[in-house]
Amino acid sequence: MMDELRMNRRRFLGASSATALTLATAEQANAGQSRSENDVIQVGVIGPGGRGTEVMKECIEFGSQYRARVTAVCDIWNQRLEAAAKLVSESYGARPKSYRHFEELLADQEIDAVIIATPDHQHAKMLKAAVEAGKDVYCEKPMGNVLAETNAALSAVEESDQIVQIGTQRRSYPRYRSAIDIMREGRIGDIVKADVIWNAYSPYRWARKQEDLDSLKESDVDWEAFLMGKPYRPFDPKIYRSFRLFRDFSSAIIDQWMTHGVDVIHMLAGELYPTSVVAHGGLYHFRDYRENPDNVQVSLEYGQGAKKFLAGYSTCLNNAAGSATRILGTLGTLEVEDVWRVSGEGSEHPNALAGKEEIPEKPGTLHHMANWLDAVRRRDHDAPYAPVEAGYGHSIACIMATDALWSGRRKTFDPDTRQIQDG
Repeated sequence: MMDELRMNRRRFLGASSATALTLATAEQANAGQSRSENDVIQVGVIGPGGRGTEVMKECIEFGSQYRARVTAVCDIWNQRLEAAAKLVSESYGARPKSYRHFEELLADQEIDAVIIATPDHQHAKMLKAAVEAGKDVYCEKPMGNVLAETNAALSAVEESDQIVQIGTQRRSYPRYRSAIDIMREGRIGDIVKADVIWNAYSPYRWARKQEDLDSLKESDVDWEAFLMGKPYRPFDPKIYRSFRLFRDFSSAIIDQWMTHGVDVIHMLAGELYPTSVVAHGGLYHFRDYRENPDNVQVSLEYGQGAKKFLAGYSTCLNNAAGSATRILGTLGTLEVEDVWRVSGEGSEHPNALAGKEEIPEKPGTLHHMANWLDAVRRRDHDAPYAPVEAGYGHSIACIMATDALWSGRRKTFDPDTRQIQDG
């Protein structure tokens, strides 16, 4: 099965620049042809919190182009649910359906597609349930942070006919689309190292102010629904509002930022998952109620035989200096994020690239939400920029990193059994 996923990924990376431009142009010109002109794609939003509200607004914005409309919202917190219903009402002049539990929304036969933007620990379970209910899905990252749940979600998508987009939106950045082409063309040669160093001065990242915690009352939320199978514990507004800081629910830096960083490595290198991972990290400077680290250093190995290479991901939340995102090759270096260029820098090979070239934006690139809506409209399973195999890959890398961090042991991944082991 992973060989099949690898072939899908190669097709994703393998299209030529000219072909990809033609397809992107056709996507925009032909939107709406595969469905009846009067058939509106009805979208439900599950978890319209901070990030959920952003993607809901994007769906409203691009929905008019693809005849899609947000017609239902769902949240277990009364305040979020009412705010979302108000925003949709103001956008369309009509109030959407409101559900407190996602199972109720998924049972609505009029809903064609859903956006999942709930806390990290709920994504995989909700993705599985959504595709099994016959809904197309836009699922925020990480796709999953528990291996068994992530495997189950992948299997459910594979067995369905649903269109799935994962919210690692760098795949829809026009410069990244050009960078993919540069890597596919082999311009920097064989990869020897990949570095993703994303530092930030962000004191008490993901923590909430006391007034925010005091404003949340247990009567306003469904606490058991929030736990969603996690070991029971009494209601705690710190966990509900700052779930990213607690191990049962998220790995913080890894789930939030490494998902994006390792996805950059995967999409540029054409890899689906690492073969082994080690990690260090801890709470070095922050002193509040958090359980998750403020500094993380992860080392990952990719490939087989002569094509093996090492990759590193690191984030320090106490000092913003030294950030870099780059792929080092035998013939040169590709730099992205803060600097967009490809050059022969660092290589002494006789065929090294000469000079430096800025990485341009790729014409015809669709916005991440537009890309999903377009794929749903045309029933094109190959169209999403961040398909389920990409979400599975970043999830495997991040679960391995989290397991390695907390256990202090090297972790390996077996693609045949889809299991993570000590190694």
